[in-house]
Amino acid sequence: MKRSIDQLDLFASRPGPPVPTQTTRRGPRDAPHGRAYDLTLFFQILNQHYLWERLPRPVLRWSRNRWRIVLGICDVERQVITLNRALDDTRVPDIVVASTLFHEMLHLHFGIAEGADGRRRVHPPEFKRAEKSLPGYHEAEIWLKNHFPLRGRPATKPRDSANRFLSLHEKK
Repeated sequence: MKRSIDQLDLFASRPGPPVPTQTTRRGPRDAPHGRAYDLTLFFQILNQHYLWERLPRPVLRWSRNRWRIVLGICDVERQVITLNRALDDTRVPDIVVASTLFHEMLHLHFGIAEGADGRRRVHPPEFKRAEKSLPGYHEAEIWLKNHFPLRGRPATKPRDSANRFLSLHEKK
């Protein structure tokens, strides 16, 4: 028995791997400018027209890699929104980018609530109603169902500007 305790002490006294610190860990780097889309412009339009400028600007960024399933993530505590790099492609309609960003912005707006059963509620009924109120929401959902994930290399040729989300909200 004494021997096993000594072995535990020996193991505990060994230096382990270094504890990650903020300097070695990737922090919330603001990088909203992509190859095809600028998240800052989308955020400004969505915040002004659909959230009545209630949200302070969070850190906006594209993911480092193209994800296969997840479209975006929102870290409510750190105020960071990250969208899938695969959406930064001219084959993707801008309403899809707008809808995805709006979804993540709603997480910041509504926060995370606790349900009656003690579980986290990240998509309460109010959230879903607000999400569906975005013009073009259903078109974006249909496009994602039929086209995502994208195949091949990202396209760089610009899309036609007719009937685009951004062109409908441009200042004249």
